[in-house]
Amino acid sequence: MISFLALFGVFFKIGMFTFGGGQAMIPLLQNNLVVNLAWIPMKEFLDFVAISEITPGPVAINMATFVGYKLRGLTGALVTSLGVILPSFIIILIIATVAHTFRTNRWVSAFLDGLQPVVLALLTYAVYSIARGGIPAWWGYVAALGILLLILKYGKKLNLFLVLLAAGGLGLLIFR
Repeated sequence: MISFLALFGVFFKIGMFTFGGGQAMIPLLQNNLVVNLAWIPMKEFLDFVAISEITPGPVAINMATFVGYKLRGLTGALVTSLGVILPSFIIILIIATVAHTFRTNRWVSAFLDGLQPVVLALLTYAVYSIARGGIPAWWGYVAALGILLLILKYGKKLNLFLVLLAAGGLGLLIFR
């Protein structure tokens, strides 16, 4: 059985070293949970990603909660959620106390500018990773490309909830 300390440590590390939001955590989560530690199989990981994306709340916290619950029940969910939240809380607390110094510091500004391409790379890898393990057939790639084109064309005008609902309905028709 996986210890609570191990659960907390893995999610604290992921929370500490992920910049760019919940989607940027997906490659780190996959590498830790599926590849290195083999705590959950890839299929289940992809299910957790999908559920985390459509459930209300931040993706990272949802993922931590689902994985923690699966591995150690309600206490595991609390431990993993705390682990992934605590680094951000500590960092924000530190930044808030010295925010006036950061606003004009060119080193901090350069550091944040350097993080932007890394976040883009992590998000791109997350898409690749999910597509590689989660798209069941060639038509899935066509559907993903079509949705990407819709998003690029209509941007914020597109109701992503309706897109997800339509995709789920299509999945029900095809896979039932």
